[in-house]
Amino acid sequence: MSAVRLLPFRLRSLKGVAMLLSYLALASALELALVFYGFWSQGIEDVYIIQGLGLWSSVIPALVVLSLTMSWLHLTRSFLYEPRARPRARARRRRRKAGRLARLFEGLSRKINALASKASRKLGRLGTAILRGLFILLLGACSALMLILLTAYWAELYQFSGSLAECSPVLSWLISALSGLGEAMWSSEQLRWVVEGLLNAGMQLNKALLPVAEAIGSADPIYKYALAQNALAWVSGLSALMYRRPPVRRR
Repeated sequence: MSAVRLLPFRLRSLKGVAMLLSYLALASALELALVFYGFWSQGIEDVYIIQGLGLWSSVIPALVVLSLTMSWLHLTRSFLYEPRARPRARARRRRRKAGRLARLFEGLSRKINALASKASRKLGRLGTAILRGLFILLLGACSALMLILLTAYWAELYQFSGSLAECSPVLSWLISALSGLGEAMWSSEQLRWVVEGLLNAGMQLNKALLPVAEAIGSADPIYKYALAQNALAWVSGLSALMYRRPPVRRR
């Protein structure tokens, strides 16, 4: 594997300060939503370290914001490198004619790569690195959010989704469309195994998570809130640390 050359990344510049402030603003907005729905709306009493500085509503959210910001900065720094030069085109060997599905995936992959290259040229190296880091961070945050909702707040999620389906025509249509798609796949002999596999996987997952979800769901709201904060901080941090950057070419 050939090495890559890192590009300059300076937080003291005007662009770096603006980027850092935007990271802090987005992380603070996410944390404010979590504090509002997981702490204030539950009527939990805070523990004040000093006058006006609460442990659960101020100190811990500030640490999580710091964790999210540092994770995003690390990912941005990891993605900010000079891309490798493309290898020279070699003479293609004759191969068997690909199937219809393979040709479809090849065409989609070619279009996606073309769109990604066009967006990368418009955004520049730094903008592309920021968006890639944001994608990894959002993927980790969404994973943590789904884990929290399925374990700690599954009852509230069930009630909220039911009320949302009743008052939202778009969501009701989406549920009906997905139900129709499932019935159509079940009636097809070639796709029935997909539906059976998804149903079996869903039942196994429900069987595995149900005891944990019931135990966490019946716990004190402060413990569920602490679990949410820990999951958000740890998953985002591990998502950033697990990214493997290409080897760096030293000068």
